[in-house]
Amino acid sequence: MANLKAQIHIAKSQLNMDDDTYRALLKSATGKTSCKDMGIIDLNKALQAFKDRGFKSTKPRPGKKALSPKSKGTRVDKMRAIWITMQQRGLIRDSSEAALLHWVQGQLDKRAAPPIDSLQWLDGHAECNQLLEQLKQWSQRKPKQQTK
Repeated sequence: MANLKAQIHIAKSQLNMDDDTYRALLKSATGKTSCKDMGIIDLNKALQAFKDRGFKSTKPRPGKKALSPKSKGTRVDKMRAIWITMQQRGLIRDSSEAALLHWVQGQLDKRAAPPIDSLQWLDGHAECNQLLEQLKQWSQRKPKQQTK
């Protein structure tokens, strides 16, 4: 749903709509004047109304990795920073958010700890501190020398 709301707000900007015109379009498409009051069906109707008015949504280019969210200084943000640094030092090949999540899920599985589906849930997880420390220790290792 957040993705649909974001697309609607991008459409508003792309079509250079003032607030009154924007809300009138939402009202005519869904009967509601705010995205926060809409469910998934209404959001899809609203997005279609913007497309009918000329909004062109752009899809991410193939091969582009999703960027990590903006840092707020949480333990998970520290883990992301260490993860990216490890890739820059040659300790890991993939510094994507998905790769970090995969590593975290593997570590939680080894510890028989409750799993997570997204890194956003890790900061409140009982194992977060231990995972952060484990990642710090791993990052301090020297990269293997590649032989030719």
